[in-house]
Amino acid sequence: MAKIFTYGTLEIPAVMALVTGKSFSAVPAYAQGFARFLLKNRIYPGMIAAPGEHTAGCLYLNVDQKSFGLLDQFEDDLYIRQEIIVSTTLGSTIEAYAYIIPSDQQACLSPNLWDRHYFETHHLQHYLEACKEFHAHAIQSNVNHQA
Repeated sequence: MAKIFTYGTLEIPAVMALVTGKSFSAVPAYAQGFARFLLKNRIYPGMIAAPGEHTAGCLYLNVDQKSFGLLDQFEDDLYIRQEIIVSTTLGSTIEAYAYIIPSDQQACLSPNLWDRHYFETHHLQHYLEACKEFHAHAIQSNVNHQA
């Protein structure tokens, strides 16, 4: 079991649950030394290393390998899953995985910050449907590969 720091759509518990098919315990957290921007031509963000900045998000606890496999499939090819240090709002620091944009892909980021409220107001319902379809397809694909 491992931890994952999420800072965009996956920090919304309903999105995480639809993608993985599970609910996880979570705590508010932030990644020091990282900044979050909207990806160009997308409705979700990417996070990059940025000294002096910090990004708020959600730290999910006790995430199993099967769920990480689904998350790896779900995430855009622009991201890499990497261990980083995050801080909880209670002051402890913890190693956790996060999907970040590597430095050689930073051109895919817009100069605009990602706005969770705007996303939830304008895109969440459609996005939840897409997450549900993703999960059903991923599970079926995994069953077919095992057969």
